Amino acid sequence: MIRKKVSIILIIIGITNSLSAQKSGDSLTIASWNIQMLPKVYQPFTKLTRKKQSIRAPKIIQYLNAADFDLIVLQEVFDRSIQKEIAKGLIVNYPYQQMPIKEGFTWKLSSGVMILSKYPIKFLKNVIFNTSKKSDKAAQKSCVLVQVEIGSKTLLLGGTHLDSKSQESRYLQYEMTKNEILTPYLNDSLPFYLAGDFNTSSSHEDYKKMISDFGLTSFSLDDERPYTYDEYNTWNETGVRSWIDFIFYNENQHHQPFKQYILRPTLSFKGSKMDMADHYQIVLETVIY
Repeated sequence: MIRKKVSIILIIIGITNSLSAQKSGDSLTIASWNIQMLPKVYQPFTKLTRKKQSIRAPKIIQYLNAADFDLIVLQEVFDRSIQKEIAKGLIVNYPYQQMPIKEGFTWKLSSGVMILSKYPIKFLKNVIFNTSKKSDKAAQKSCVLVQVEIGSKTLLLGGTHLDSKSQESRYLQYEMTKNEILTPYLNDSLPFYLAGDFNTSSSHEDYKKMISDFGLTSFSLDDERPYTYDEYNTWNETGVRSWIDFIFYNENQHHQPFKQYILRPTLSFKGSKMDMADHYQIVLETVIY
């Protein structure tokens, strides 16, 4: 009887210590989302860019303001007027913003990667890949890195969008991300998160190569539909099912991710349900110590 009481007490102490450790840190929610905001200027010339951007953008802003994430990494924010609309619409809840970067005088679009934060951020580096092929060449695909200050705590957050058309290009982008972002900045003293659309399926052998190159990990995903891009989305074709959007992180004593999930926000358009984007959100909850 005494042994049982001791065991129960030890279990209670263990749970209490775990909760206390979590409470002593800062809980953060990080979201990554490809929102398919292609340039509206091209709409008269190709239906591929006609994605109801003007209808979806205000709904996405409304949704993000209500969702109350701490850090957001968006991809495919290519249209300049929508970049400004998002920045202005979210400035109260996300006053610290890293806009999509376009370097030099070029016909190409920006990177399309936009970072929104409740906490102060500092730009550290942007690496333009310059390896893209086919339609991916239209944008300055890159990886941007910022430093986030949460009180006395610091973390690093990267945002990226890799090529969808060429495996060879993605291999080079893995390598550039590793050599120019991860190797110089990744260390055991800071939490590091790398979020975005990697166009590499979790079920493909290339995923193992990517993870190995990065030296990062991904939290488990408990979902009946473990896909960030699938055929049930109103924008997508039948037969597609892939988990290609990730929030990777390093493992050290300064943070502890504890939950990951997918969100599938929709809106009503002409009496029917429409997904807000062709990708779903991937969300990671973590504690920073």
